[in-house]
Amino acid sequence: MRHRMDGIEQGTAGSGLRPQPRGAVLGGIKDAVARTSLFVVLVGAAMTIAPTALAQTDARPFDIPAQPLGAALIEFSQQSDVLIFFSPEVARDKMSRPLRGAIPVNVAIAALLRGSGLRAVPNPKGGYRVERIVPGRWRAADRSPDRELGSGASAGGASAAAPAGPSDIIVTAQKRAERLQDTPVPVTALDPRSLAERNLTRLQDYASEVPGLGLNPQGNGKTNIVIRGISTGVFSNPTVAVTIDDVPYGSSVALADGQLVQPDLDPADLRRIEILRGPQGTLYGASSLGGLIKYVTADPSLDAASGWVQASASVVRRGESGHGLLGAVNLPLSDEAALRINAYSRRTPGFVDNILTGRKDVNGIDVVGGRAGLLWEAAPAVTVRLGMLHQSSRSDGTARVTTDYHQQPLLGDLRQALPEGSGRYRTYSTLLTANIDVALGWSDLKSVTGYGHNVNREAGLFAAFGPDAQLSNHMRTRKFTQEFRLSSPTGRKLEWRIGGFYTRENSRSFQQIDTITPGTGGFVSNLLVAIFPTSYEEVAAFGDVTYHLSRPFSVQGGLRYSRNWQTYRETDTGPLGDVTPGVPFRASAQSNDDAVTFLIVPRYEVSRHLMAYVRFASGYRPGGPNGSAIVANLPETFGADTTLNYELGVKGDMAGGRLTFDLSAYHIDWRKVQVRIFDSATQFSYFTNGGRARSDGFEAMLQYRTPRGLRVALNGSYNLARYSRTPPAGIVAVKGDRLPFSPRFSGNVSVDRDMPIAPDWTATIGATIAYVGERQGMFPQRPGNLRIAWPGFVRMDLRAGVRSTRWAIGLFARNVTDRRGVLSSTSDTPASLTTSVYGTNFNPPRTFGLYLERTL
Repeated sequence: MRHRMDGIEQGTAGSGLRPQPRGAVLGGIKDAVARTSLFVVLVGAAMTIAPTALAQTDARPFDIPAQPLGAALIEFSQQSDVLIFFSPEVARDKMSRPLRGAIPVNVAIAALLRGSGLRAVPNPKGGYRVERIVPGRWRAADRSPDRELGSGASAGGASAAAPAGPSDIIVTAQKRAERLQDTPVPVTALDPRSLAERNLTRLQDYASEVPGLGLNPQGNGKTNIVIRGISTGVFSNPTVAVTIDDVPYGSSVALADGQLVQPDLDPADLRRIEILRGPQGTLYGASSLGGLIKYVTADPSLDAASGWVQASASVVRRGESGHGLLGAVNLPLSDEAALRINAYSRRTPGFVDNILTGRKDVNGIDVVGGRAGLLWEAAPAVTVRLGMLHQSSRSDGTARVTTDYHQQPLLGDLRQALPEGSGRYRTYSTLLTANIDVALGWSDLKSVTGYGHNVNREAGLFAAFGPDAQLSNHMRTRKFTQEFRLSSPTGRKLEWRIGGFYTRENSRSFQQIDTITPGTGGFVSNLLVAIFPTSYEEVAAFGDVTYHLSRPFSVQGGLRYSRNWQTYRETDTGPLGDVTPGVPFRASAQSNDDAVTFLIVPRYEVSRHLMAYVRFASGYRPGGPNGSAIVANLPETFGADTTLNYELGVKGDMAGGRLTFDLSAYHIDWRKVQVRIFDSATQFSYFTNGGRARSDGFEAMLQYRTPRGLRVALNGSYNLARYSRTPPAGIVAVKGDRLPFSPRFSGNVSVDRDMPIAPDWTATIGATIAYVGERQGMFPQRPGNLRIAWPGFVRMDLRAGVRSTRWAIGLFARNVTDRRGVLSSTSDTPASLTTSVYGTNFNPPRTFGLYLERTL
């Protein structure tokens, strides 16, 4: 466009038996047959082992580390010689406690399950059956202190238990549940409870806590996400993929703002946020060129009705006040079904004044959203999870401050002079998901279905045509995705997985350029109306195997083949669009390409406390059509680009698990880099492939915890992403120039202390210091233009609060030193001016706030 500026556990532990053989799965269609078959198998198995199982009060030596609960139950059975029956669903996403020493079997099994919401019921003829604790059959003293709502999901606020350390966290980075410290992937898992307590509700609020993650927020609801420096500019196909409950979010193409329109989910009702660093093309496909962000929502719970509500208020220096109200309720509908509903509303305070229009705090943001989730255990071997999520965001102005080239204010601190409505936006996101798990006994089948509808409307200054020109965009994307995965049970010598993926998205983009009255925003005349619908369709097949050559050593290998088809059409009207006066301009283009990505990961477990891995992984980003560029004899299409990652990682713990660490060093080779070029002769912009880049770096995450409630977390990264081969003409860059938006150094130090102050109350105090280093802006597209450099900055946050099992109240202070950290900057210079003017997006000023929460 020329003007477009798993389930992981076996069913039965011990004796190699499973409670859900193939016959039981077929019975999942006929529930009565399934239950009868299961009963016969369990009774028969119990009779065969009764002589051994009767010794349940005998002391046995145990040495079982903390690990996924299903694996712990299997190991417990092997060490005790007692058969344990359990459904894979009840143990999903749960961690066991460590168990060591000579302990009676009946005492040991109770200790292993303590705090999990499960209990072990002795079978009359021997063994134990693990089942959920149902209201009316449990004592209040047995209740887990962490007030979980569903599978590991917190109520969203404070917890009476200390936050989990890395050794306790279950992640699904490899599309199967496993301990964070056992995952041979550089991944950061963020706890939504901690984010909510500190009022970190947007991705830009907590990005500094993730090593290797960089953001380029535009100040108008759009954000460019960068991982490990893999980026060449603002407007391009995405380099970081985003999923919600394994469903890809948003568009895959630049023409529908795929890289800029990102979800900003309130963390209140999330179970976990996972950020995977480095290419993830084999398991996650297109757009995961630099990495992936996974949002995992909280599941409903079958155990009991529960809920919570939280209210918050905040005020920003030299700005307005903000507020938030959010809550969730969990309702068991029957023994097999449960419903969970959450809703939230928040006002993020504005702090930028527009002296041209006289309006204050124009960049305030209003967000309203919610989610409904249904869990249905349709049969002993079938679990269905349905979800419906909706969120709307709106603001009446941009956060960009009028500055000079060095980001120094030209009109005063936190002031702008932009036409009325410049930066106004409205964003609406709706996502429907369906996750179905079927335990086949010999394997697990998973179906992931999603349908998303995203709408983004925005308006802003079109500086190239002067201070009275306004550019309006209206983007809409409808996207359907379907994935099937079939995987073997874990814990075997050879583990495997195969899958297929399909997606189709249709986007309709509407763009308009008008002249307006700057002070009021009133319409004067139309210069252009452009409509450019696009479509993207992709199919893929993938698979991976993990072979355990010995207990400590394993090798994982995987492949993925993807093919996509794209179309583009454009219709332009108006003085800027008519090639022939009065005749609309029309153009169309189409493209298709394919890609093969791979994964090779040797992994060596030095001990239960130390694991090392080498990771060779590739990622790709699809190419696409160049639209109307064909009219000017410019390239009609551009091709895919790829990344190849070479990485060495070490994870482990020391001092009895109090100190945990995750270290990685990497080299990424980026080939056939996609770049956007402005052709000055024809005034067209187009994409092409050219040049080569590399990203080298080191990342470290450490956490130390003491029995007295002290927690110290440290993360830091060094990244040097630069061109290793000069890009094509049209980009003012040469070999060795750094890629935009990513700091060379960044880091974060967090210290928290929990202190009991009463039998049921705990006080918490903490501080965080974050550093974001100097960054480079976009490459100029015209010789003689200057490239912007953004200085580094430090931000300090403080927090304090008290909590019990029912109540929590806390105070927070962000950016307490009131530093003006630069997040992004762009030229706002009209063609009629000779002095350069820039719009700079600063870190929010000092902010104070409090929250109050009640668990129902």
